[in-house]
Amino acid sequence: MADTADLLADLPPIGVVLPAGGKGLRAGGTEPKQFLPLNQGKTMLAYAVDAFHRLACVKSIILALPRERMAAFAELASTHPKLKLVEGGPERWVSVRNGFQMLDPKLPYVLVHDVARPFVSAEVIRRCLEAVAPGACAIAAMPSPDTVKEVNEGVVTRTLDRRGLILVQTPQVFPRQVLENVYARAWSGDIPTDEAMMAEQAGCQVRWVSGSDLNRKVTSAADLAWAEWIAGRMEKGEAFPE
Repeated sequence: MADTADLLADLPPIGVVLPAGGKGLRAGGTEPKQFLPLNQGKTMLAYAVDAFHRLACVKSIILALPRERMAAFAELASTHPKLKLVEGGPERWVSVRNGFQMLDPKLPYVLVHDVARPFVSAEVIRRCLEAVAPGACAIAAMPSPDTVKEVNEGVVTRTLDRRGLILVQTPQVFPRQVLENVYARAWSGDIPTDEAMMAEQAGCQVRWVSGSDLNRKVTSAADLAWAEWIAGRMEKGEAFPE
């Protein structure tokens, strides 16, 4: 993955929101996974910040953190001029909304990415940004490699056709107006799992592009061990296929 000052300079300017307010304890231990070091003390969160900070099309990055973590990441913000910190909320979508409200309203597109996916590539980001349009959102995803079954109380009720199924990742990119409309709505009932779900419910077309196996979400202890291994290989300059 190249690291040059003009990387993705041909794409429209965007603002990035990185929600990092979750508890993230399924990876083991008492520390939320996004704050765990992967290699030589560099946190998973810092890998995600760096992935976007080096891109010319990214004009601003808002990192949504728990209140008690704000001071701890002031140094990260001081060394990354595009980065600003904001207090997150009790739910993921609230953290994203708080970050969205801090972005320059002149930026036409807003990208949301999970910091638990620390190895997102410029290639995946490019595909998302090339698919987004004034009337359509774009998300990264992967076709389901496994058979998927619907169950009820421990019993399989039917097998789904995986040819019509995708496994959603981030980045997810939205025209700014779409998110403005989404957050203007009164949300009740089930908590949305991501901004794409909110956009769908608001009637916006959501397109998908190919994500990457490397863009895996770190959730469990096994995922964390994998991330530490990948980070170590990256520090040695190894490249990975998309």
